[in-house]
Amino acid sequence: MTETEKFAGAWRLVSTEFREDDGTLGESPYGTESQGLLMYDTQGNMSAQLGQAHRAPFAIADRKAGSHEELRAAFESYQAYCGSYTVDESEQVVAHKVTLSLLPNWVGKEQRRHYQFTDGGLVLRTPPMAIGGKSLNGKLVWERIRQAHD
Repeated sequence: MTETEKFAGAWRLVSTEFREDDGTLGESPYGTESQGLLMYDTQGNMSAQLGQAHRAPFAIADRKAGSHEELRAAFESYQAYCGSYTVDESEQVVAHKVTLSLLPNWVGKEQRRHYQFTDGGLVLRTPPMAIGGKSLNGKLVWERIRQAHD
């Protein structure tokens, strides 16, 4: 099985860790109880959803009626993007070519992640990212979601 074939399927976020360059633990944009779903298909398409657990609902269930505070909290506690992906086995890098994203700055850009497969898991490491005015490196641990018949 190739590395690309190993990616295919659905993955559940187990944990996140964000550190400054000096190793200091930073604050995760997804809180202490992060949730996420990462999907790769065999045709090179991908989708990622990450967020804090227990996000506060809006006072009114209308996405355009949220207060500035509600909208900001919703945006800051969630990330979603999708597009295509390629795998560079020699560099151990998966590159996500973003076509849609909650963060508009990512559209048309490539999000590169160093990867490592573990027993039933996938570890993705980000390059330094600007989060809350700091440059943080992320480590995201995923576990494969098994089908009912697996």
